[in-house]
Amino acid sequence: MCIKSFTFLKCCKYFIFIISTLLLITQAQINAKPNTSKLQELFDERVKSVVIVEYFIQRELDRQSYEAAGIVINDEGVIILLDSSIPRWVPSDRIKGIKVFIPGKDSDGYNGEYLGYEYLNGWHYIKVNKDALSEIVSVKKFPSSKVYLGQEVWGIGVMPKSFVYNAYLLQGGVATIQQLPLNVVFSNTAVSVPGGPVFDNDGNFLGWAGNSLTDERVLIMRQEQMQVGLRDPRESSAFLLAEDFFNDIAIPIKKSKNTTRPWIGIAGLQPIDREVASFLGLENQGAVVLSKVLDDSPATIAGIKNKDIILSVNGIKLPKLKPDVVVQRFFERQILLKKPGDKIVLNIARGENRKDFELLIARHPKSLSEASRFYFEKLGITVREFILSDAINRRLQFNTSFGVIASFVKPNSQINTAGLQNGDWIKEIDGVEIQYYEDAIILLNEIEESKDRNDFIMLIDRNNETSVIRVKLNK
Repeated sequence: MCIKSFTFLKCCKYFIFIISTLLLITQAQINAKPNTSKLQELFDERVKSVVIVEYFIQRELDRQSYEAAGIVINDEGVIILLDSSIPRWVPSDRIKGIKVFIPGKDSDGYNGEYLGYEYLNGWHYIKVNKDALSEIVSVKKFPSSKVYLGQEVWGIGVMPKSFVYNAYLLQGGVATIQQLPLNVVFSNTAVSVPGGPVFDNDGNFLGWAGNSLTDERVLIMRQEQMQVGLRDPRESSAFLLAEDFFNDIAIPIKKSKNTTRPWIGIAGLQPIDREVASFLGLENQGAVVLSKVLDDSPATIAGIKNKDIILSVNGIKLPKLKPDVVVQRFFERQILLKKPGDKIVLNIARGENRKDFELLIARHPKSLSEASRFYFEKLGITVREFILSDAINRRLQFNTSFGVIASFVKPNSQINTAGLQNGDWIKEIDGVEIQYYEDAIILLNEIEESKDRNDFIMLIDRNNETSVIRVKLNK
């Protein structure tokens, strides 16, 4: 009888211990997750920092529609879009019909204005009409917080337009944090629409979601395996930390056709070979090799040469980061954080020797979106001025290059039938060498307006092969 009583008491204690443990676990789970009403309240308030921006790009013959999610960053209605939201080549004057939509609100949207993009990250800035200010909330209104491994996070997904861009909840957990070179968090599941905010369970702002990631999968068809990539363009599992995000949006926003992007005159950076790094004693730091230094550039003037190895910028050693491309991005950011007219010092290894080189940063030559261009409707061609990237792609020196680029050739037009293609380099028109963009505009305008001409001749270069084409004119 005593033995049975002892066993019964022992079982009761064990049972009580199990119940107590389960209660502690349950309480920990309750503490870790907000209750439904709290989460609903947090969601309803924070969804106001997300908008959908619709716009179209005016091309020569048609309009192409786009949409992208953006995040509100101030009380004046300024919105940031990811770099991929608007193609980098697009001139700002071709971005038309901007409309800003509030998730879940069935309306015609609010008018928006394109402010431009900043060159450090390529983010685009939109300003919405003041009529929308009562409907949106700046993400800066919410407190920010640190991120830690295993933390539960959530964000806002947005449904297609047919569902009036209704917002929905996305949740996940922090899987890893990587320096790329900014600090990027990766979740185990999608946590936000690309371009949307990410929060913790207390509603603290943790970061800004980037582009959707591509998942690698194996597709099996008829016993054959093929590697494929799958990507959901409406959901993202990676986000930039709030601290880095806020630091980079502090760059002044200027509505200007020409940027003041800094430039030192190098083209192509390559990671240093592991054996070379070991030989030079660089196993514990990053380094990049210059594959091309452009003539008459700040780098050339300073004495920097092809195949030089860059070790540091203004005394800051290049970090050892993986993958190797991250080291290149780190170096590029160090340059982009400067302004034309600033001086920088690069520590360079040349063979076994190391030396400091001081450079005076210049303004970057025109980019593709800044290049002048003109569409000749009757001829069916858009010509664009020859820019630095054209020279680099053709392995030419920019200061000795000339001519214009055929950036658009109308399909089935006479000039297309003659053989001209998009991207062709036009060097001569009717035997006249094209030194400047303005020269081509004058000649082509005369040809287009002429009532007596039956044809004209163009000397073009395509893939480093020169040819002559004869264009017949419709009369």
